[in-house]
Amino acid sequence: MIFPLLRGLLWFHRAPVTWIMVALNVGMFAMTFPAYLTADQAIETLLEDDGFIETNGVLFAATMKLDHEPAGIQSLSERSLKGSADARQLLGHLALRRADFIEQVSRKPASELPGDDIMISKWKKSIERLGLIQKVHPSYRMGLSAGHSGPFQWITYQITHSGAIHLFWNMLFLLLFGTFIEHTRGWKATAATVWVSGIGGALAYVLLSGLSASPMVGASAAVSGLIAMAASDSSRRLPFVYWLLPMRGYYGVAWLPAWVLIPGFVLPDLSGWVASQPGLSGVAYTAHLGGALMGFLLSFVFKPRPESFDELRQGVTGTAASGTRFAA
Repeated sequence: MIFPLLRGLLWFHRAPVTWIMVALNVGMFAMTFPAYLTADQAIETLLEDDGFIETNGVLFAATMKLDHEPAGIQSLSERSLKGSADARQLLGHLALRRADFIEQVSRKPASELPGDDIMISKWKKSIERLGLIQKVHPSYRMGLSAGHSGPFQWITYQITHSGAIHLFWNMLFLLLFGTFIEHTRGWKATAATVWVSGIGGALAYVLLSGLSASPMVGASAAVSGLIAMAASDSSRRLPFVYWLLPMRGYYGVAWLPAWVLIPGFVLPDLSGWVASQPGLSGVAYTAHLGGALMGFLLSFVFKPRPESFDELRQGVTGTAASGTRFAA
């Protein structure tokens, strides 16, 4: 792991906007967690019904036009129609993310759908139950999806998370890079980058990936914007904290050019987007890239304070030794 030297991580007055954003995200998660847990358990119960999932896969393969589908989806559809239970299971889970499929098939009368009446009737009841659960699920109400894409969701998706692990990693990097930007460019830069990058990430996701029935949630696009802003001053050498192993000689502070953040954080999203097949990836790579682009553009608006880097240097004893200590 590598990240810029922190100034303000442990002191609210040094990075108030970053800490307020973290508190907002954590507070939202805490308030919605009981409803999230109940609704998520109800959805998991539905997803554990093999009959429902397999029927979903068969209906997708039999009713959707596959000419323009990715090769992976076409292959799964062919195997599903030939009776492969594994293919039906996988395709059935993927089909639940397709709002066009759910809307199209659920409106058809049972007589027009392939399969026996009992199986189709049970599937329709499960789909109706899934829709009711999603109406009260925090991620669906506040996340950005095909069914919820109003102006409200473009803001609230940024402070909604799909679980404690998702929240933890996003807040960790929000602290790491938010405090850095707030120290070097000011609180206005942090506030603008967080929200504008979040909206830019959502726009990139809508245009390049398209909304699905599953909601997009999380502060990843905002964090990507902060990282891109930190990497924008490529000619400047910054003190980076690095950590490889918990042994002397494998952690400390090194002075490196700011552009090292690009291969570390931005390029993996680009390669992930290029390598992933549409409809098969659970990671919103395009949102990360859109957020990073907005952060880079905003770096031309919010210039770094030269004196802030002198303050960073004063916080480091030595330049690249692994035994480096931080000043109080």
